Amino acid sequence: PHALPEHLVATVRRADEPPPPGDDRGCDILSYDLQLRLDPAARTVAGTVAVGFAPLASGLDTLRLDLVPELVVDGIVRDDRDTPFARRGATLAVSLDPPPAIGMPDTLVIAWHGRPPAHGAFGAGLMFREHDAGTPDDRRDDVPVIANVSQPWSAHAWWPCKDLPGDKALVSLAAVVPDTLTLISNGTLLGVTDADPGWRRWSWREAYPIAPYLVSVAATNYVSWREDCRPAVGEKVPLEFAVFPQDTARAAHDLAPTCAMLGLLTELAGPWPFPGEKYAQAEIKWVGAMEHQTATSVSRLLLTGDGRYETFVVHELAHQWFGDAMTPATWQDIWLNEGFARYCEALWIERTRGPEAYRAFMLAIGPRRYPDLFAGEGLLGNPEPILPNLLVYDKGAWLLHSLRLLVGDADFFRFLAAYAAEGAARHGTVTTAAAVAAAEQVTDRNLESFFYFWLQTDAVASIASEWAVAPSAAGSARVALTLEQMQEPLLPVAVPVTIRTTRGTATRNALLETRRQTFQWTVPGAVTAVAIDPDSLALMWRAPAPPPPLAVRGPAPNPVPAAGARFRITPAAAGPVTVRIHDARGRLLDERNLGNLAAGEERTWDWSPVGTDGSPLPSGVVWLVFRGPSGRSVREAVVLR
Repeated sequence: PHALPEHLVATVRRADEPPPPGDDRGCDILSYDLQLRLDPAARTVAGTVAVGFAPLASGLDTLRLDLVPELVVDGIVRDDRDTPFARRGATLAVSLDPPPAIGMPDTLVIAWHGRPPAHGAFGAGLMFREHDAGTPDDRRDDVPVIANVSQPWSAHAWWPCKDLPGDKALVSLAAVVPDTLTLISNGTLLGVTDADPGWRRWSWREAYPIAPYLVSVAATNYVSWREDCRPAVGEKVPLEFAVFPQDTARAAHDLAPTCAMLGLLTELAGPWPFPGEKYAQAEIKWVGAMEHQTATSVSRLLLTGDGRYETFVVHELAHQWFGDAMTPATWQDIWLNEGFARYCEALWIERTRGPEAYRAFMLAIGPRRYPDLFAGEGLLGNPEPILPNLLVYDKGAWLLHSLRLLVGDADFFRFLAAYAAEGAARHGTVTTAAAVAAAEQVTDRNLESFFYFWLQTDAVASIASEWAVAPSAAGSARVALTLEQMQEPLLPVAVPVTIRTTRGTATRNALLETRRQTFQWTVPGAVTAVAIDPDSLALMWRAPAPPPPLAVRGPAPNPVPAAGARFRITPAAAGPVTVRIHDARGRLLDERNLGNLAAGEERTWDWSPVGTDGSPLPSGVVWLVFRGPSGRSVREAVVLR
């Protein structure tokens, strides 16, 4: 989704619901055929889903799907026979007797009903709400709004599925809603037919594989219009807009740049990745926007009529390439969605408003939002939490910006096009490793240390500098600039340098790829000053670096044995320090108050890996989130029993 405006972030809650089991479960989901009845008066969903699947190994005797316990399973049919099933928590286990042959497609049909709960980090899932029809003080004319937001794992809060981003399938969806409503979904509208008196069926089909979290419904009394967009690259793309009647003028203004944005994205990433299908934007009652495949959902809060949230339009549109056509295999790689989409915001600003506006945008999502330059915010390559977490947006965009500085515009934009084209062609999944390989292939460089620094550490480059000037040929001077990295690990980094002389200003890029390097340039005139990264676009400290807001060293040892491990904690400001411990599924295992620490005081904490009830934690990965008065620090530990 588009990152929420900062004044709305407080409305988002952390998820108590852990993610579904992340293994492949021995099967590949091939298709879902959803038949739904959505009742806004009762706030219920009822329906069936035909699940097509194929075993990945022989002997698959149970198909494990996901469905919240608040929804009732009425029955499951396979080969025209009732099929036994069992439920435990959010797991729906369906018996397969006899087990299907390996690789052979099979189908079962699940019937279910109930009132979907508010679910996940955004308190969403399938939502039944109303809009005020332009008279907020009179509820008698309120109109139902049905919509869903399922990222990251709230699809199973309203329909049975294998709720993982890495198992994409073909989806058809037919939904019966009151006949006063229009329903928008993924792909192509196949038809609209009457159902029971007062109800109407809307039938949609997505022709390209789609992850469960991207399956969408959005229904209300929409006013709609259409535009044929003909970008410079690729075929014509039908644009569709569906908004609340009272918001038509505001939406028409704010969504007007869509075609121009699509043109830019086809230049950067290749043709529209869903040829033959439309791109719709449908207004809903929520607090943000969500990039449902070919059918983005847009909060009315973002449609202000003055374009102040313009970048959300290009952000969600960019997701059609980065996230929808090419979907992260696991949520740990969500930066591939949000970092690329956020950086497309920056590229739109650069294209339409120029380099100074681009710089202002990057500073706003970098040093100005994170004065400690992302230190203590956790790991971009394994974020905690997955969402909501601005790190995956903002540091992801800064990674791409820094890669662009390092390899140059030509190679960077060739990488962007190659990476997007390969992913869009497959309509499959991607990983960080695939992105790194694409960058290395295009640039013909070893970028392992660059990506490791950005993804697997929260370190910040700290660079010391010294320079000297010697006369050169008549009327010119030779500048010798020495740069030295003071942090660990080392990082290949491009450091912008501005040299001011009596005859003007010269700009250079110093590619610092070792601990210490000296760079020499000849410039016309007498040198009056040398400035290192004067526009703050290298995301670095000038050595010596300030202390982090909350320095945490440890655990030592790691992996952590039953006897425990030691952390050393030093806050930059005086105050209380706490730690919350989560497992890899996001469940809270323990929380501790470590007491009040003085500014700069180092305190040792010996951690015994036990839960709140004193029972030993099982083997596995856990996350320790330390919080102090001026910041936080996230540490990963591997518990071994």
